[in-house]
Amino acid sequence: MLQIAVINKSTAISDADVKKMIPAFSTQWNTDLKSVWNVGDAAFTFHAKEKAPASDSWWVVFFDEPGQAQALAYHDLTNEGLPIAKVFVKLILADKFSVSVAAAHEICEMAVDPWLNNAYEDPEGAFWASEVCDPVEDDEYAYKIGGILVADFVTPNWFRHEHTKGPIDFDFGRHAHAAFEVSTGGFAQKFDPKSGWKQITGAKAKKTVRGANPPVGSRRERRARGRKKWTRSGAKWG
Repeated sequence: MLQIAVINKSTAISDADVKKMIPAFSTQWNTDLKSVWNVGDAAFTFHAKEKAPASDSWWVVFFDEPGQAQALAYHDLTNEGLPIAKVFVKLILADKFSVSVAAAHEICEMAVDPWLNNAYEDPEGAFWASEVCDPVEDDEYAYKIGGILVADFVTPNWFRHEHTKGPIDFDFGRHAHAAFEVSTGGFAQKFDPKSGWKQITGAKAKKTVRGANPPVGSRRERRARGRKKWTRSGAKWG
């Protein structure tokens, strides 16, 4: 079974609060996300700052902001070259968003597209990045698992032809109404063969720090930068 290490390097959230979120992350991955995207089972474990995670584990790391992640040598992959999800707590709080929703967002997207190399073609020939939470990014679309808010996510139907009809769920919470529809609080990346990557941003998302400018080290920034420029982390323990 896939092992996921949850690590808290942030000064803006306590270890206790992070630990409270983990059962909800586990249920969402192993039940909700699995039922829609057929992801494999995963076990989440909280790791104290001084304890090294298992070498074959993926990481979910809470930081204050991107600069802290870089200063601590957490880069684009784990020390062993495996997927890593970053949660920038102070940026999230500055946007007045839920930290648990933002963390669940990163975890869901890492589950579905861990290497940031999946995309779906639309009828016009553009390719949309397989970021399953971005289009419905907003606390108003979140739902609770055991009292913890987690992110909504789109289904494979969201990436289908724009003229798809019938009783189809485009996202888990049934907020989206059509394929390739981006909510006012959401965004999406699409690649045009002629002009490259472009971000589609909802009106509400344009007013947020994270929506307007993808933080360095975030999935959107890493995808645009390209895997050839990714580096492994050099995090130290103990």
